[in-house]
Amino acid sequence: MTILLYNPLSKNRKARRTTKKLVDHFKKTNQPFRVKSLLKIADLAEYIDKTPADMTLILLGGDGTINAFVNKTYHLPFKHRIYIRRSGSGNDFLRSVKTQPPSPQSVMKLQTDHAEHYFINGAGMGIDGMISALVNRSRRKNKMRYFLNTLKAFVIYKPQTLETVIDGVPKTFKKAYLINANNGAYVGGGMKLTPKAKLSEPLLDVLVIHGMGKLMLFLVFLSVYLGLHIHLKRYVYMTKASHVSATMPTPQIAQCDGETFSGTCKIETSVTDKRVELQPYHKRLRT
Repeated sequence: MTILLYNPLSKNRKARRTTKKLVDHFKKTNQPFRVKSLLKIADLAEYIDKTPADMTLILLGGDGTINAFVNKTYHLPFKHRIYIRRSGSGNDFLRSVKTQPPSPQSVMKLQTDHAEHYFINGAGMGIDGMISALVNRSRRKNKMRYFLNTLKAFVIYKPQTLETVIDGVPKTFKKAYLINANNGAYVGGGMKLTPKAKLSEPLLDVLVIHGMGKLMLFLVFLSVYLGLHIHLKRYVYMTKASHVSATMPTPQIAQCDGETFSGTCKIETSVTDKRVELQPYHKRLRT
């Protein structure tokens, strides 16, 4: 038996169409299945815990759906086979999964001034948080909308002095635009921000963009799609670490797999001992 867990709000509310294709596939192939909206499950952890271990779960949604699933079930032992199928506007975690060997993925933790959250793809603070907030407020969410909101953030964001402690070593960055601590390689609908990140590796890929004007920032942004920004070492700092603390002097917007936290001056990211295995559901469906 397979349970299809879908988020009807994913992909600009077009997830029902994606789910229907999968339902039609199961009907056509005479496979037993059940469909359940995530919005109708009051306690997801309890629901998963009471689901027999021999049932397969397919999670339909984007990065936000996967992030919510990981947070709500964090304290459960993962006893099911869990697959994910693209049904969101970002799908950056799925991009990384498809390019890496099958293996359990590390779950990371973000601590802000006001909240504790777990993530599986990436977290950060600065201009990326502002972009995420602008995208989340958009009526439509797609690559073009992300690009336009990025340009808007470039105009209004003011770089900050960034104080960091990376695995116990303090480091200051002047005129910093963002700090990211990522588990996956992609953000923003396909931007290869941390191309060397491995989901199964118990380390965060830390990136800081700093020390440049707005024109250079735009050029760096364009190079991110191909992962070429990592060669601009004067402006792009990268390392791997298990614990990162970062502070900016004025309130920022932090983000965690696209979920935003305003009024944040300090974030801490760290590796947990939690591992999950979310596999892509590759079955081709007829449109």
